[in-house]
Formats: sequence, structure tokens, C-alpha cells
Amino acid sequence: MSDIDYPYSQGDRLEERNTYFYSQYHGMAFFPAWRASRQAALAQLPAAQAVQLPPAVESSDDDTLDTVELLTGLLHTDAAAPGKRRLVERLLQRFEVSKRLHRRYDSAFKAMADSGYDNLDLYLQFAALCLHQAEQPGALPFLNGLLKVIDSLISIHSRLTPAQGAQLAWLIAAEQDWVSRIATQADVEIAP
Repeated sequence: MSDIDYPYSQGDRLEERNTYFYSQYHGMAFFPAWRASRQAALAQLPAAQAVQLPPAVESSDDDTLDTVELLTGLLHTDAAAPGKRRLVERLLQRFEVSKRLHRRYDSAFKAMADSGYDNLDLYLQFAALCLHQAEQPGALPFLNGLLKVIDSLISIHSRLTPAQGAQLAWLIAAEQDWVSRIATQADVEIAP
């Protein structure tokens, strides 16, 4: 158990969004708090199951970006494919600013507010997209995005279907694996 609180996955983080600004520095005490948050969530989720990639779809011809189409295209493409990284970075930046994923964006990646941000599959697929970038150079911003989207999903886990809950459990395990690999590379012990 941890001596500090981990508030980032508490409440409804789609409505009461985290800013992460001015977060208090806790040093190594942060890791047990983060891990306890994840373990508490896993205790309430079904057995882990990989995020299901949506079938590939053809892009629509209008001037807006459909997030399902965008995520599908990016997830079905090699993470190192030329030109794809910039799209992934733009979507990450949109999420980082708003902590939401809208169904549609305009050509400048501005959220179309009337398109809604309540499609929970988008958050699961976005988390999978962050993982898709894990082995690419400069992947730490995607780990940061992954941590935040998982915080949001844990905060609303009661709204997930059983299949979505199983996918969240898989994402939590993959997140923990990624953090552990980085800690090992940096020769840092983060065990509870």
C-alpha cells in the first residue's frame, strides 16, 4: 500500500478532467500509488483480453476526420510508416489538451464539439495506438498519453461493457510492462 494518494483515476475523468499541472512530486513513492490504482481497477475488471482492432475502413471524402477511421487506419499501419507519425502525434496532442477523444475533428484537428466524446471504444483504441508506438524512437510522449487515457478509463470503468473492461485489463498489463521495461533500462527499481 502507498503512503500517497493517486487521484488521477478517481471520479469521472471524462467530465472532471485531470490537468496534471502542478502535480506534487512524490519521487519513488509515486510508483506504489500508481500500481495500487491499477491493481484496484484490475480487481473489478474481467480477465484481460487484447484490444480488438476495428476492421479496416475506407476514408470518407469530406473535410473532417472521423476518429474511428483515423484510429483504424493508424492501427492497421506499421508504426514506422512514413507520414503516419505526424497524424499519431496530432491525435495525441488533441488528447493531451482536452483529455477527450471526439468522434470527429476538422482538417486542422480541432474537435467538432457536437460530435461527442463519449464513445469509449475510441479511448481503448487510442490506448492501443499509444502502445503501437512503444518501440518507435521518441515514444515517451505516447507512454504519457497511455497513462492518462488509462486513468480516464479506470475512472469510468463501471460504464464499460464486459468486453471493454477486459480490454482495459489488457491495457493496464501492457502499460505496467512498458513502465517496467523503461525502469529496467534506466536501472531503477520500482517494485512495490
